Amino acid sequence: MIAALDLPVASHRPIDLLEPLAGMQGAFACSPGALSSWATNAAAGRRCIYARGQRIGGTLLERARMLARSGAIQINQVRSAVDRTMFDHVATRTARPIVADPIVIDQLPQRAIDVLDLLERCAARGMPCPTNNQISATLVGLTPRHISQVIYQLREAGLLRVDIVNTRNGRERTITIVATGERLSPAGSAGRG
Repeated sequence: MIAALDLPVASHRPIDLLEPLAGMQGAFACSPGALSSWATNAAAGRRCIYARGQRIGGTLLERARMLARSGAIQINQVRSAVDRTMFDHVATRTARPIVADPIVIDQLPQRAIDVLDLLERCAARGMPCPTNNQISATLVGLTPRHISQVIYQLREAGLLRVDIVNTRNGRERTITIVATGERLSPAGSAGRG
């Protein structure tokens, strides 16, 4: 049996500051794709908490910085009113349009977004490139063949670069997440690049 990947569950979306959920306790972080989707759909002046904790990093931080550099959002962190030991990482939508093409993600099926989010979280934690079997075991309901098709879709959409090398041990796959440049390399090889 293939073991599922050990990843903390990301919330499905950022939490609007006006929602009752903004007062929930505990640390959380949305996926990078969810932050992009929020920025694409939010009106100017809307604010959300996209993470709560001591600090954020990896692909979520890079996505927030990319959107901030483009002028689409402003980001800051404030001490959480719910838990004074944590910070709320807040995004405010500006009136500037998003520079990156958000239509690509909106045209993908949900399972492709789920696979992309999973790969982004793996990269953020410095994990090796997961196999299709591992991804399938983590995202219940998708077979390894579905995963192969989804990765092909993500590659064709320009969201992933996939390099496969034949080695003595078989085929090894390296996946690069185009938005951040982070690489998921086979176990035992250099992962960031």
